[in-house]
Amino acid sequence: MTKSLSETNWYMHPTGEPFTDIGGYIIEYLQEKMPAKSILELIEFATNIYVNKWDNNLHSFFLNSTITHNSNKGQKGYDKTIVYYTSLIEGVGGVDGYCRITGLKTKVYPAARDNHIMSGSATLINFHHGFESGLQLSKEALIRIFFVPLGVEQLGDKVAALVSNWDSVTRFFVRKNVDENFRALGSSISKSILRSDFTNPVNAIFNYAHQCIEGVKTVTYDKESEMSHTKGVALNLFHFTNFGASPTINIITLPATIFSFYAFCLLYHKRDWNNFIYRQYSNSKFKDAVYNSQSEQWTNSKEKVGFDAYRIWRNRAFECLLNGNTEGFRRLILKHGKTQVFNFQIIEQYQINIRNMDKRTLSKILELADFIIADSSDDEIKKAITRINGQRSSNALRRYLLNLVANYNTKHGNKEKPLVTIEEYADYLFPDGTYWNEIRDLLLIAIYQRLHEMNKSVDVELEDEIDSEIE
Repeated sequence: MTKSLSETNWYMHPTGEPFTDIGGYIIEYLQEKMPAKSILELIEFATNIYVNKWDNNLHSFFLNSTITHNSNKGQKGYDKTIVYYTSLIEGVGGVDGYCRITGLKTKVYPAARDNHIMSGSATLINFHHGFESGLQLSKEALIRIFFVPLGVEQLGDKVAALVSNWDSVTRFFVRKNVDENFRALGSSISKSILRSDFTNPVNAIFNYAHQCIEGVKTVTYDKESEMSHTKGVALNLFHFTNFGASPTINIITLPATIFSFYAFCLLYHKRDWNNFIYRQYSNSKFKDAVYNSQSEQWTNSKEKVGFDAYRIWRNRAFECLLNGNTEGFRRLILKHGKTQVFNFQIIEQYQINIRNMDKRTLSKILELADFIIADSSDDEIKKAITRINGQRSSNALRRYLLNLVANYNTKHGNKEKPLVTIEEYADYLFPDGTYWNEIRDLLLIAIYQRLHEMNKSVDVELEDEIDSEIE
């Protein structure tokens, strides 16, 4: 039975506003851990951490607040904070209105940079609607925001708040962060909010996805269907600071299609995927590095670097996936596939689910690759690869394929099924919405993978051209 609005616990009920929801999940978890504590006692618990353990260091969240203002250090900041939130709970100073986050008709209070995240200044009289002193929020929304620092991480020079369209995913990471804070506090090593190993939001969001996928049975478990899911899960990383004269926020989104593709690679083709993705890391400070697939290390003449160190480096494949650079990602695979085995099912998954390519297009490309390789000498295969890669226009590629069909007819004129029918040519190889260079690259990738399956190597110098197109 659905609860009425009056019965809803607005300290924890999802709202769709990311920071408020994170705060609600933290309150939910703290009440599970400390069921005897009231909401005010939980506020006292959090305030003690902020003031006495973290030395009032919440400037990225609350500017000039009862905790962060220079005049509110130590016990004074603690006392003023408790007085403020006690007044909210008791309804002191509230006016009748509608909360801008929950939509609830209740007592509302002004929210600005001192008690809310990224809401604008209360000192600018014309900043908010109707010359109000801030966003008008309920006590529940404001109190939930107060708990946010316990459930997020410092990522570089800004704070990272991770939210998913699946409540269970958001809850998983919030609880994980709370647990890590508790462990650090218990060991007396916690000096501020958690700090991520990453400084690059691109790598960080893929790491979050990796954690979610590795723990898929618990992270995306749905009680109603009694199943775990990796489809339909999207991640949003809010990378922000509320500090100083220029508060900023960047939103990095890992779409559900990319998340599902990434999950497929890790769950079903982890070895091939890791061999590819580890080779895409780079660091301008680590010169002349060579990747060793046996040790999974990057090495140069001076040192060796393992995954725990290089996972924070720039990764071109992750950047291409996140930024929708499909051509760049495809060319990275082509360069990799020239010398390394890379299961074509990964290509199919990417092309079908992200590029919306017809599976029959990929099947036809594999047929073309088989014909090019079949009964051909190494020199003939090398010439074919060079010619395909050298095509720089749609017309040139079409002429090459027509010549291929002519060669097939010469060799196999007695076969009933042609190499390419008119329908296949128009509907699958060159349909509307498909770029000719996509077909070219996929044909090259298919040829290389067929050669790997045959344990056959053909040396063709294409790297410089591929690198220039990726960059």
